[in-house]
Amino acid sequence: MSSTINRALISVYDKTGIVDFARTLTGEFGIEILSTGGTAKLLKESDIPVTLVEDVTGSGEMLDGRVKTLHPNIHAGILADRDNPDHMRQLEEAGIKPIDMVVVNLYPFEDTIAKPDCTFEEAIEMIDIGGPCMLRAAAKNHQHVVPVFNRHAYEPLLRVLRGGSCEKLSKLRRRYSRTAFLVTWRYDREVAAYLERGSIADGNGAPAAQGLFKLPALHRTETLRYGENPHQSAELRAIDAERQSSPEEEPAIAFGCDEERMSFNNYVDADSALALCKELNWGWRGADSSSRSRSTGPLPRYGCSFIKHTNACGCSVDDDANEAYRKAYLGDPNAAMGGILAVNFPVDAAFATSVMETYDRWGKKAGAGGFFLEVWIAPDFEDTALDTIRSRKKWGERVRLVTVGEMSGPPDCSRTDLKKVSGGILFQTRDGVGLDDNNWTVVTKRTPTDGEMADLRLAWLVCKHTKSNAISVCKDGMLIGNGAGQMSRVMSCRIATWLAKENGHEESLAGAVAASDAFFPFRDGPDILIDAGVRAIIQPGGSKRDDDTIAACDERDVAMVFTGTRHFKH
Repeated sequence: MSSTINRALISVYDKTGIVDFARTLTGEFGIEILSTGGTAKLLKESDIPVTLVEDVTGSGEMLDGRVKTLHPNIHAGILADRDNPDHMRQLEEAGIKPIDMVVVNLYPFEDTIAKPDCTFEEAIEMIDIGGPCMLRAAAKNHQHVVPVFNRHAYEPLLRVLRGGSCEKLSKLRRRYSRTAFLVTWRYDREVAAYLERGSIADGNGAPAAQGLFKLPALHRTETLRYGENPHQSAELRAIDAERQSSPEEEPAIAFGCDEERMSFNNYVDADSALALCKELNWGWRGADSSSRSRSTGPLPRYGCSFIKHTNACGCSVDDDANEAYRKAYLGDPNAAMGGILAVNFPVDAAFATSVMETYDRWGKKAGAGGFFLEVWIAPDFEDTALDTIRSRKKWGERVRLVTVGEMSGPPDCSRTDLKKVSGGILFQTRDGVGLDDNNWTVVTKRTPTDGEMADLRLAWLVCKHTKSNAISVCKDGMLIGNGAGQMSRVMSCRIATWLAKENGHEESLAGAVAASDAFFPFRDGPDILIDAGVRAIIQPGGSKRDDDTIAACDERDVAMVFTGTRHFKH
């Protein structure tokens, strides 16, 4: 295996950092540079010695630049196996010098087609041919050639070259090779998806902007403790090659937990906790968004959620962090034990102390049998909080602390959700509709009070993140009963109200609110909720018997809001 880099071919569209990189290659390591077009012009203007590719191929660019590097003098130089004497003999007879590094980034096809005024012809011209060919060739021959696929790969490579370790360079080549193939795979995927959309064309022959689902690149694997059950093995694959911004370092995987390995269920539950908590955070921030109704005001600043088996067993919002946590825990203290906790604010020592003292402060009084956490998610944990968590309780030594960064911005609807079924994978866009209360309609004689409306917004978000059929009951910024995953909606109503009573919230049921993730097919569900004390209900509406449901509310002076949006979660 060759460890010497004598010649590098550089041809990049994104020229960020390329001048400094090339100057280091020539000045510090004496590497000869071959280059094309605009890249060569930029390097020459920066007083960096460059050999033009056309001087190597013996022919200039053709077809408006479509053909520049597609030539045996280039690809033979990249693909020759240095350990194969016959390959090297053929190079020598043809007068071709080996190329030891290929620095290429591709035409911005995805950015081009994202422009509203992009024409079909413009899109086609942004399909890179030479770049992927050279990158794939270098990646194939990575035992002898370094494929450099984007500007984030420059500095890690220079550090390895300065270190002079053949072993590290060999590992880097292999790692870069893997990522280079992912880059070209993802690029081809974007082009294929664009052309597939073109099967439904508009009047100008341009692809119609619909029906695009992207197959994600899975670029790294982590072995988990076990799957859904201990007898099942499992692994985690992180999505999208571009997340690997610095290939020398391990990329962040999912939530970036560096404690004891998480299980399959830990990750699934943690993802559910994070999804709900992020939406609570956006509900707080969303009052400044034009998509939100300012009349109802934002959610309180601090949000906490407990998750068991992907469903919220406790959730609360409050203007005080400790109070938000207390209410979330007391929603269902028995279920909270051994659960997943997510908070939408950085954890300091004072808050960490509250959580570590949960059972002593509130658990015994609530009738709980004990308390510990499997996973704790937060934007960040202060050093003093870490000391508190790791030292105060035995379970604090093993709880998996997951730092996710600031939970800002609305859900990213451009991302794709997928689910495995027998024989295939189902794809869908994410459910990004949250507190779109500008679209909500009061359909009863009585309008919800401000307090009821605040609780309806919390209940609606909790319900959205609860398995269908879902009924969520809230009071004073606190989830007091959650009916999840039942085969009939009326049963979810029974479970939600029963849980509220079972956990000591019978008095709170008087004046509580309830959310339903889909319409009520009959009035029996609302009747159960109203009989339990619920005074306001939020649901999508759209049933043939909506009038019966509205009448059931009007008969008991209960307010009802229609959202027009369903939130099934399977």
